[in-house]
Amino acid sequence: MKHRRLISRTTLALSAGLALCSTMTACAPAAQRQPEVPVQTGAPAQDDWVTVATGDRTEVFVRPSSLQWEGNWLSVRTRQNFTEAQASAKQGKTYLSARNDYRIDCPQRRLAYREIQAFAGPDLQGDVVQKTQIGDKNLKWMDAPERTVFGELLDYACSNAPSGAPAATQ
Repeated sequence: MKHRRLISRTTLALSAGLALCSTMTACAPAAQRQPEVPVQTGAPAQDDWVTVATGDRTEVFVRPSSLQWEGNWLSVRTRQNFTEAQASAKQGKTYLSARNDYRIDCPQRRLAYREIQAFAGPDLQGDVVQKTQIGDKNLKWMDAPERTVFGELLDYACSNAPSGAPAATQ
């Protein structure tokens, strides 16, 4: 039963990653996406969400206060809003926003989902219609090339990481 649950969680995370890639154009060059629209001027307050990537059908925000080192990886929490409802793993359910916790490997330019929660409404509002957690030993790493949504997320997180960066990656 534990093995079946692990496969289910891993499948859910990979499905969410593929959905992110297809709906956010995370794997497409930034030139194919709409330009970012600044949402504020000056330094953000620690609990404000900052826009870090915008695609044709989604916008990704980071909460700067969530950036922290967890061992050799950087951890960050994001909020993602979709312009169209996304199909949930639960039959008959859809979502318009998601809160994602990532592990980021800055030197290797890769990231992995650690936790995903999908919400029925925009801006993390409404019922949670899907959620999963993935242990650090079962992370599925995805490349974050420059000028992609994943790349923009990684660049923001790594350039704003708190002091005390590890010397090597795991």
